[in-house]
Amino acid sequence: MIEFFGKVVGFLILAGIAYLLFKNKGTHPELFELEEGEEIQEMVKGDYWVKEFLWQESQNSGEFAFTNKRLLFKGTFLKSADKNISIPYSEILSIKKTYVGLFFPVAFTVTTKDNKSYKLAIMKRDKYIDMINTFAQNN
Repeated sequence: MIEFFGKVVGFLILAGIAYLLFKNKGTHPELFELEEGEEIQEMVKGDYWVKEFLWQESQNSGEFAFTNKRLLFKGTFLKSADKNISIPYSEILSIKKTYVGLFFPVAFTVTTKDNKSYKLAIMKRDKYIDMINTFAQNN
């Protein structure tokens, strides 16, 4: 009997993991509120890292939308659901490549004209840095 319940619990855990992986596959443009005349050019999943205390950072997973006017991030998990950002390209002062931890070269920091910094992590970061720079030049 215990063996049966062990198998049932194992199956339910596996089914739950499979559901989460399937559910989180792909992007969800309906999450983003766009301004008039704004269109999403590209979407990708990634992380927004928030400095919590001194050197500690908190990872917030979600989706990025690159529109013709802004860079948007919407947290998609419980912990990061309230972590949303909107950065107009015209407000970007600089973009600097950085790391997640000590070894993962997937992050970059966007600094705005009002001296706020946003650490973002997206696979193939060079592609998205180039995209942001192109949009910033056009705005």
